[in-house]
Amino acid sequence: MKKSILLLLALSFVFACSKDTKETTTGDFSVSGKFLTPNGQDAISKATVKLSKGDVVVKETFTNSEGEFLISHLDAGDYQVTISKGLFSASQFLTLSDLDGLLDYDLEAIVITEFPNIAVVTGTFDTIETVLYDIGLVNPITQAPLFDIIDGESFGRSADNAHNHSATEHRTFNPLLAPNTAISFANLMASPDALAAYDIIFLNCGLDESQTALNTNLTTYVANGGLLYTTDYAYVYLEDLTNGGADYIDFYEPNRSGQSLSTEATIVNADLLAWLDLNFGVAITNNTVTIDQFLPQWQVVDSYDETTVIPWLSGTIDYDVLTDEKPLAYTFLHGDGGVLYASFHTKNNLEQSEAVERSIQYLVFELSDLKQE
Repeated sequence: MKKSILLLLALSFVFACSKDTKETTTGDFSVSGKFLTPNGQDAISKATVKLSKGDVVVKETFTNSEGEFLISHLDAGDYQVTISKGLFSASQFLTLSDLDGLLDYDLEAIVITEFPNIAVVTGTFDTIETVLYDIGLVNPITQAPLFDIIDGESFGRSADNAHNHSATEHRTFNPLLAPNTAISFANLMASPDALAAYDIIFLNCGLDESQTALNTNLTTYVANGGLLYTTDYAYVYLEDLTNGGADYIDFYEPNRSGQSLSTEATIVNADLLAWLDLNFGVAITNNTVTIDQFLPQWQVVDSYDETTVIPWLSGTIDYDVLTDEKPLAYTFLHGDGGVLYASFHTKNNLEQSEAVERSIQYLVFELSDLKQE
């Protein structure tokens, strides 16, 4: 289920070649452009670009790390250009003609205009809603978020399950990002139909942890095609889906034993590395970036299934009485859906590493891409 965003196309022009995957035309025309988030600023890499005539795809390629694409050897005629990164997409019509003397058509910036139905459950220590807001998932007139925000903090947590920090020290707050729907987190978890209304559900760290008896509903939601984002303490809502650690990822015991507040994390994925470097100038040394959005007593992943799980970053951390290299963010498929789990949170103050929020932003699109339409 998708909504439309009415945004003006930002104008910027640079392009780089990418390899065509279909060669059904041999003309002299070419089409280039750049795929961006709805804010018109941030590049989206590895997005699929399709040129179609009617119902027939005649050319297909991918955006590069700077969101750019180039498709060559096109015949004159009418085309539909469709660009998608999982559940985020945009399309427009294009006529290639030599009447104006042009052979190379630059579409400049193409921003996302179609996006999934999203729910964010608020948490005390994480604010993924700020990332979604900053990339432009907002009403361009009122600036209200174009996703549902569900109160996830009403029931509180016991002292045993709380980070050893006050919430106000670590959380930023935008008044436009307050809960905006009447449904409660308890009602969401209790209703398979309510869960199924969303394409992606984001569970922030520091949310209410009292609904885990309903975890089977969340497992079914993912198996039926839902996408689930979880960070740190929200791991409790993955216990059923991971079969208590027997499948996908196994959480370390004793729970909440992570001690490192920062690590120089190795970027495992080359595209993420290039995206951070080329678009944002994030400080990278020997393929590492600073990940410093941990709080004391965070949840460590002990191990993961290398045949089913993709790790994205790893770092040397202190936990329990140990020091070891551990991956810090993972994605994996489950049934027709997928899961993103990260041990670290979104960036919550200006002093923290830019790599924190940008890595989460990148992984949101990778989560969306786990489910292809």
